[in-house]
Amino acid sequence: MIDDESDFDDDNFDLEPSKSQLKRDAHAVRDLGSELASLGAAERARVPLPEDVVDAIEELNRTTKNGARKRQLGWLAKRLRKIDIEPVEAALEGIRQAARANTQTLHLVEQWRDRLLGDEDQPNPKLALTEFLDRYPHADRQSLRQLQRSAVKEKTEAKPPKSARLLFKAVRDAVNFEAESPR
Repeated sequence: MIDDESDFDDDNFDLEPSKSQLKRDAHAVRDLGSELASLGAAERARVPLPEDVVDAIEELNRTTKNGARKRQLGWLAKRLRKIDIEPVEAALEGIRQAARANTQTLHLVEQWRDRLLGDEDQPNPKLALTEFLDRYPHADRQSLRQLQRSAVKEKTEAKPPKSARLLFKAVRDAVNFEAESPR
């Protein structure tokens, strides 16, 4: 039994990470490897990766059996632990932000299309078209009016939504043009 508590040096306990922290770090690297493997080739090309890591990812994507896939993921994680993963994580965050922005734009386009077709919130399609054209003045008025008329007619007659799809594309193009143009 130790009588003097000063014999314990609290600084010695904080020098090494705990076993739990080491496991969390290992799982984070494995998750990073899984995320890299789930990316498409074009997105993966935007991530700065050494050749051996790219080869490990390609091998993981070719592997189909669960046990072999798990081993390959471990090999990929081992390769990732040997590199600086901060630039990799920064590139992945850029990809995630682009995906979130794309999703937000898609939701905005869907809302405008629904309003232009006369949904519950905006039962007057003509008023919705006026608001849309005020918000996006570069949009082709005549084309949008014609597509809106055809889409509303298709909706009331329960026909296939060919014009509604074309209206969606026209709205998407107008919204994307606005988003891409410098302010």
